[in-house]
Amino acid sequence: MAGERNPTRPGHGPRVHDIGPGGVVVIAVEADDVRVRGVDGTEARVVAPADGAGIETYVDRGRFTVRTIGGARATFLGLRIGGRGFGVRLAGTVELEVPRDARVEVSSAAGDVALRDVGGDVQVRTVSGDVSIEQAAGRLAVDVATGDVTVTGTGPISLDVHAVSGGVRARAPRFDRVAIETISGDTDVAGRFGTEGAHVITTVSGDVELAVVGGLTVEVKTVSGDVTCDHPDRREGDGRKRLLVIGDGAARLAVRSMSGDVDVRAGRDASEVTETPAADVPAAGGATDATTLAVLEALARGEIDVVEAERRLAGAPAAPEAAAHA
Repeated sequence: MAGERNPTRPGHGPRVHDIGPGGVVVIAVEADDVRVRGVDGTEARVVAPADGAGIETYVDRGRFTVRTIGGARATFLGLRIGGRGFGVRLAGTVELEVPRDARVEVSSAAGDVALRDVGGDVQVRTVSGDVSIEQAAGRLAVDVATGDVTVTGTGPISLDVHAVSGGVRARAPRFDRVAIETISGDTDVAGRFGTEGAHVITTVSGDVELAVVGGLTVEVKTVSGDVTCDHPDRREGDGRKRLLVIGDGAARLAVRSMSGDVDVRAGRDASEVTETPAADVPAAGGATDATTLAVLEALARGEIDVVEAERRLAGAPAAPEAAAHA
């Protein structure tokens, strides 16, 4: 049924909806963190909070909307492991799995937003919170007031970012479009700039760092900032009075700054860089991020005690009596 609204009582309403190929997922939260992971298939699924507390959903053909009602339940756990303090905010987090080709729209008043393995269009708007988009491709649009923006692409990216006081760091094999505007945050972009679209970086007082792959012509307009370039393929120009031309200069980038410095250097081609996926990097104590979260959630539910939690987070096998309840 088009536009169907699902029951809004805590813990009720469908947590899974088949949005089909190229469907839309809309997430609107108040003061919660948002985590989204792309998966195979056509189903969008609410993963956390596990009991659905504070969540309501709306379904339509090709569309799944998730909203918080006064904020998802929040819990903070603190442990001390190996002589070091350790704290994790378990709840106050809305987590979804979505089809990799889905269009994802996230709006948040306050809270961090993290997306991974998404290949469809992404739009994120948040007032206060960091935004991380990893293993992405396609069109990405981010609007943030106070928070840093980090983007890592596995394919061509069209990137639009507006940030007031946060910094922007972007890595991709190719940028089909770069439109970044900051007030005081620094901008760090690394990759190949496409030749079809126009690229613009505007800042008031933030510095701009460019790690350039391939040919690029850079036009810099700055009032008091310095311009430096140590790219080995620079053919001509100083970036101030004359256009800075690197390689064949086929792509064009305009940098506008009041007082920020501009630094241009050589970047590494994406095919030459090998990174270990974040999910495979062990966390402190030998546990992966996913394992850590699972252990702390079990502790919050009362299924294990603190001693057993420390054992698991340290990478030791679960005690027999604890495993029986896990």
